[in-house]
Order: sequence, then C-alpha cells, then structure tokens
Amino acid sequence: MISMQRMPLLVLAPDVAERIAAGEVIERPVSVVKELVENALDAGAHDIRVELRGGGLRLIRVTDDGYGIPENELEHVSQRHTTSKITTVEDLSRLQTLGFRGEALASVTAVAEVELISRAIETEDVGEEQSALQITVRGGEITHRSRRARPHGTTVTVRDLFYNVPARLKFMRGARTENNHVLQLLRRYAVGYPSVRFNLTLDEHVALQTGGSNDLIVTLAELYHLPLHEMLYPVEISDGAHYRIHGLVGNRVLAQNSRQYVTLFINGRWVQSRVLQDALEQGYRGLLPKGKHPLLVLFLDLPADEVDANVHPAKTEVQLVYEEQIVAALSQAVRTVLEHSPALPEATHFPGPVLANQRRLPGPRRRGLHIAESAEGYRAEQAPPGTAEVITSLRPLAQLQQAVILAEAPDGSLYLVDQHRAHERVIYEHLRHTNAGSQSDEVMDAHLLLEPVMIEMKRHQADLLEQRLPMLRGLGLECERFGGRSFLIRSVPTSEGNEQLVAHLNELAEIAAEDSPDWEDHLLIGLACRSAMRRGRELSMGEQVTLLRALANVAAPAVCPHGSPILLYYSRTFLIDKFDW
Repeated sequence: MISMQRMPLLVLAPDVAERIAAGEVIERPVSVVKELVENALDAGAHDIRVELRGGGLRLIRVTDDGYGIPENELEHVSQRHTTSKITTVEDLSRLQTLGFRGEALASVTAVAEVELISRAIETEDVGEEQSALQITVRGGEITHRSRRARPHGTTVTVRDLFYNVPARLKFMRGARTENNHVLQLLRRYAVGYPSVRFNLTLDEHVALQTGGSNDLIVTLAELYHLPLHEMLYPVEISDGAHYRIHGLVGNRVLAQNSRQYVTLFINGRWVQSRVLQDALEQGYRGLLPKGKHPLLVLFLDLPADEVDANVHPAKTEVQLVYEEQIVAALSQAVRTVLEHSPALPEATHFPGPVLANQRRLPGPRRRGLHIAESAEGYRAEQAPPGTAEVITSLRPLAQLQQAVILAEAPDGSLYLVDQHRAHERVIYEHLRHTNAGSQSDEVMDAHLLLEPVMIEMKRHQADLLEQRLPMLRGLGLECERFGGRSFLIRSVPTSEGNEQLVAHLNELAEIAAEDSPDWEDHLLIGLACRSAMRRGRELSMGEQVTLLRALANVAAPAVCPHGSPILLYYSRTFLIDKFDW
C-alpha cells in the first residue's frame, strides 16, 4: 500500500532542477538537432551540416557558417535564460527568429557533454588572423578551454546524450528510429529554407544533401529523387494585409498514405497546428481517395504581432489572430490545385530514384509551366493540364471500349476522359448548385413515376427522413410519409438515367436518413453516381463534344465526387520521350 504520509516542501537542488527543465526541452536526439539547426538558421547560415552517430546518443554535431558568437559571449551560452533574441516581454509579440527561449544550450549541457567552437564574422571582416575559441561544458560546468583555427560560424558537438538521466535513456528507441526522426526534421527545414545547403550524415553515410539553389522545386527533387517539375503547382494567395500564402502543391499522382509530406511554415517556422492541418485536409478531402494525402509545402507569412508561437515547449503549435480567414484560404489553395489535377500514365513511387530514362529539356524550366516540343523547338504550353481552357479546346478522336473518350489538345497532348465519372461530376455540381439555392425555392425538374415506390425505414431513420423531406423535394425527389415507418416516393430528378435511379431509391433513402453531418453531400454524390451515364454506352461524336464542354464548366473537372480521376493526361513531352520523336 502506498504511504500517505505528508512530505515536507523542499527547494530542489540546482542540478536536479536543471535536469527537469532540460527534460521539457530535450525529449530525444531530434530535439537537440532542432534547437541547434534553428540557432544556425537564426545566425544567417547558408551551409548547415549535421552528423549523428549511434542515433544521436553517442554524438550529434551541427556545423554552420553563420555569423558566429564573440569570444566574450561564448562562455555564457550554456547559462539558463541566456539569449540575444529578446530583452523584454513585449519582444515576444515581435519575434522574427526561430529560437528565443534562452534554454536550448543550457538544457543540452545539463544532460550531455557539449563542445562549442565559434568564430564571429566580425573578426574576419577586419582581417584579423584570429583562431576560434573552443570550450567543453559537462554538467553545466566548463571543463576545458582551448583555441583552434576555424572560419566564421559555429560548431556544436554533443556527446553522451542523457548520460546522467538513465530513466530517459531507457526509453530511447533504436538508432534507426532516432535517425529517421532527424531525417524528417532536416527534410522539413531543407524545403523551408531552399537557399540553405543542408547535409546530413548518419554513421558516416550521407543521408540527405541539398545544394541551396533557392529553388523549392529543385530542393524537393534533391530530397525525394524525382523529376517533379511537371507535378508541382505554385500557390500564391494574399489578402494584402494580414496574410500571404505561397508555396507548392503536388498533383494527385504524388498523393501518399502518410501525412508526413504535408508541410506548413509560419514566418519560417515549421508548425503542427491541428486547426491548420484540418483546414488543409478539408481542401483535399473528396478530391483524393480516402486515406491519401498530397505532397505540399506552404508558407504562411503573417505580421509578427498577429501570431503567437510561444504556446508549446517545442514551438510547433501557434495561435493566430485572423484564424478564420486563414483557415478558409488554406482550404481553397489546396482545393484549387487538386480540382484541376489529372492523373498521369505512369505510377510514381515516392520517394524513389530519379528515372533513368527521364530526358532533360534544354534551358531553364519555369515554375508552373509544362514544356512541350514543336517543329520550332521547345515552348511552353498555353495552360496547365486540367484547366477549363484546355478541356474546352479538346477535340474528341474516338470512344474506347464504350467507356473512355480519347481527345487531343491543340498542343498535341492526349487525354483519356472517363465518361461515367465526367457525367457524374457534371450532375453532382448541378445538384450542389440547386441545393445551395433551395432557400430561394429553386427546384430541379422532376420525373413523375407511373407507380409510386414504397420503402420501409427503421424508426430512427424514419424520423430523420421526415425532417429532410423539403430538401429532397428541392432535388426532384417527391417523398411523403405513408404511416408508421413507410414512405412513398412519387418522383425522381429528371435525367436520362431515370430507370437506373429508380432501382436505387431504397439505398438513396437510407443515405438521406444518415445520422451524419455530411448526409447532404453523401446524398448528392449518391444521386449523381446513380444518374450518370454508365460505361458501355456508345456515344456519338456530338455527345462526346457536349460532355467535354459540360465538364469544362465545372469547378473540379479532374476528379469525380468520390475523389477518383476523370482525366488521364499524356503530355507531348511524355509522347516524345516514349516514341523517341
């Protein structure tokens, strides 16, 4: 039995207090790397090299070419609450740096042996041939001082992490797990700072390397070893006062089963905000298959006094003054890209090796443009694939297997268009427009059934369905209660698929009686799917043209309401490469 005897209040010894404080900041090796890399970025570094051994428990070394630390300040960096980034509480509302708490190095030195070598850039500016100061700190005390040659910048070497905290050491995972955490962190900061060269070495093997090109597409290609120029779309949104959103969103081909490639920065700081993550997911939900997440890197620039990053020890959570407007803008940014993103003919294994047969086109490739070859040489297309401008210009060539329309764009690229999914998208958006206007008594044309269809519902379904009868009526589904749990359906929306729709009335009624906040959208999708023309129906050339024109007028022509692709795109570049034209 646990003793309930009262224990006296005691002031913790300094070394115990320091280790507890260190535990709030340094959870595992990646925590050390994060703090040191952020300090290097704050110091204006253009080249950051990270080395790990034994998963970071044996050694972590971070080397940068930043402006360095003057000698008279170097011995103070291991003291708690020591920082050059704030002086007053008011400074917290004007932060422009990544690190600011003044506890990072103090926390690391409390649980490891730390060696610091730094040379301030000022010593080189005046031409002094001065060596750098080197100190070793263990247990919070300086145990060694010396000098050695070094260009401007700082090197921090951390050895024997958690040597004096066996309880924390016991819960560390294997070296591979800890290495993966660091690799993911460096990937994030490499895309967040494409002008900085990053190098990560794990047990003497190079695991990551970027060239600091200041081109985000190039950096992503370096990180994931893929030719990404034609798979990424630029995003640029601003209200002119409170926020600017910019970056890249990958097309549907790059969608993955993991969220780890969804990256968001606020004022240069990588963040994990549940509210903002939900906003991004709201943007691509329904446009990608369930469980799929896009590759995206978005930067959110805000006035410093309209964001608070000091709400979480790891500084990954934030609070925003204009959160509602920003959430809506993030959702729209992602949705706009994926609504017009066709599928490509070859699967992309991501991340994976650079394709051996990928032909490099001469000259620079401009972001947002797709390069194609013509008799006059290489040129940029008129517009990105999947946009209304391109779909309107498509010329049907043939119907394949009574399921797919083969069409040619003016630039010579080819499209395969799934006729069922295309018609489904057209009907769905018409239904959604009609439903949105139901408050103004706008209703769809209804086809009166020769014989009403009776359906039986469960008790809880019957009550919900009765409440929703006015909405159904606006969609052309005339339905009335017929006593108890029975309902009569007298009409369906007018469409060429009236007969196939009648066969699914019971199923549609169950969707309309769902106890779900998304029941309306589920019903619209159900109606569209069961009304759309089926595969196996032969279309005349005129019908093919009509369907393509209708598709060009919808908001999301590249995906059906279920998130499956409508368009399969064969670029002229792809055809040139495959047929060696």
